[in-house]
Amino acid sequence: MMQGRTVNTITSDPIEMQVAEAATKYHHDQQGWAPKTLRAHIVSDMVIIYSSGIYTPTEESLSDTEEGRKLIKSARRELRSITRKDIESRLASILGCEVLRSFWDLDIRSGEQVEVYMLSRSADFPSSSVTVV
Repeated sequence: MMQGRTVNTITSDPIEMQVAEAATKYHHDQQGWAPKTLRAHIVSDMVIIYSSGIYTPTEESLSDTEEGRKLIKSARRELRSITRKDIESRLASILGCEVLRSFWDLDIRSGEQVEVYMLSRSADFPSSSVTVV
C-alpha cells in the first residue's frame, strides 16, 4: 500500500480485498495521496466505499478556512467527473460485471468521503467488508 497504509482484512473475501486495493490505488493515482482508511462493502448490486484521512498535506492546510474547503470540494468534484470512468472500469474488471453508475460525496470538514457504485447484477459473493488502514 501507499504511504505506509496497510491492508487490515476483516474478511476473507479476496474480491473485496481487490476492490479496496483498486480504490486505494485509484485515489493515489489521481491525487498522489491514498486515504489513511478505506473500507469497501459489497452489498447485493452495490459497492460502497468509505474513506477517511483523504486530504493531501496541501489540502489539509486549505481545510482550515471556508474558502479553502470550497476550493477542495470544487477541485475534487471536477477531478471525479473527469476520472470516474477509470475507477468504474477498474471495479467492473474485478467484479466481472458492468458498473451502471456511481455516486460520490465528500464531508469537507471531516475529510471523509463515500462512493457508491451500482452494478448491473447482484454480486455472487457474501456481503462483508474490508478495511485499508
